[in-house]
Amino acid sequence: MGGESKLTDKQILGFSRWLAFVGAFLAMFMISPYEYAFSAFSHDVTQFFHISAVFLGTVFTVNVFLESVFGWPAGFVRDRYGPWLLQLIAAFLVGIGYFAAIFGSPALLMWVYAVIGGIGAGIVYNNSVTVANKWFPDHRATVAGTISAGFSWGSIPIILLIGILPRTQPIAVFKSIMLGLAITSFVIILISAFLMRRDPPKGWKPSTYNPQSSRSKLIRATDYQFTFSETVRTWQFWILVITFLLVASEGLTIVSKAVQYGLYFHFALIIAVAASLGSSIMAGLGKFITGVVSDAIGVIKTLILFYALSGIFTLLSVLFGTIHNEIGFVTSVALAILTWASIYTVNPASIGYFYGEVASGNNYGLLYAIAKGSGAIYGGVLTAIMITSLGWINTMVISGLFGIIAALLAIPLLWKIPRPPRKA
Repeated sequence: MGGESKLTDKQILGFSRWLAFVGAFLAMFMISPYEYAFSAFSHDVTQFFHISAVFLGTVFTVNVFLESVFGWPAGFVRDRYGPWLLQLIAAFLVGIGYFAAIFGSPALLMWVYAVIGGIGAGIVYNNSVTVANKWFPDHRATVAGTISAGFSWGSIPIILLIGILPRTQPIAVFKSIMLGLAITSFVIILISAFLMRRDPPKGWKPSTYNPQSSRSKLIRATDYQFTFSETVRTWQFWILVITFLLVASEGLTIVSKAVQYGLYFHFALIIAVAASLGSSIMAGLGKFITGVVSDAIGVIKTLILFYALSGIFTLLSVLFGTIHNEIGFVTSVALAILTWASIYTVNPASIGYFYGEVASGNNYGLLYAIAKGSGAIYGGVLTAIMITSLGWINTMVISGLFGIIAALLAIPLLWKIPRPPRKA
């Protein structure tokens, strides 16, 4: 094993590790519309296929929940057998899921788009984001943030294309977009499987890795590789779970309902769609910025700062909506999403920094499954119920407070880093 750890990335993969990064980014790009284009997508489906908004909210929740939960078993398998076969399976599941949306059938939307597509997206997500911990301990947060950004930016062309539907033959164009998405995602994810085909051996580090630089920022306390069972016994892991859950719930409320949120305040549809499109752009940008900042000042400092800001900007969106300030509303929504998106960078990076690379797929898979899976239930179904009973303003104020509470709960992580267990 010691000899293997001295191999270069090109000797292990047959090409540069940066191509594995490219494959991961492109695969994330292709699963993005499941979540980040859903607000624009659902608006059209309710119009063209006469499917209720409540049912589509449930479809969103099921899809995001399964995408979140299936990242955990995918991480378990990936840590033991590598990403290759998993990614091949996911290519079929993701493509079939998109294809099902063409028919506008409630049953197909639920059982194929939401369930099969959600499982495929969960496999792709964990496989892709774990590339940062496996191959890039020297640029962990920046690479994790950039790969995660693909999960947001992949929706931008779909949102733009869906935006032209009312001017042409809407149903025909919509079906063409989804068919193209199904075929393209299948091909791209197959290519990514080849580029991400192997993980480095245990103990492998690139020549540019400098552990002392990481430790100086209190972001890697030890080179000890925690097992999954050792990880879940640390209280720091559960602080990450709770804070991730709170901020995921806050942001998914906006992501799933951005258009409806804008229309509640009687903004023009173009303003509401701008808030939705801005969400996708800013979410990707936020993930990338968070990675750069984390590698510069430390991941936990960045986590606390961005969580607090996400809550503040969500509360400001309520204020600007109430006073009917269009620019302020779109800007605050965009900045709320930019800072909320940090959860998808700081959490995989924190798992790698705190607990090591070997079990990172399994460790982050559980964190992601619990936190985002529960957040999906809140952001999709529970907020729909809350909006009906409490109203938009009260619901969004509660969501904004989640971000501020999460920041306060994470403060102890600044000086209490997980330590290796004592051996008997």
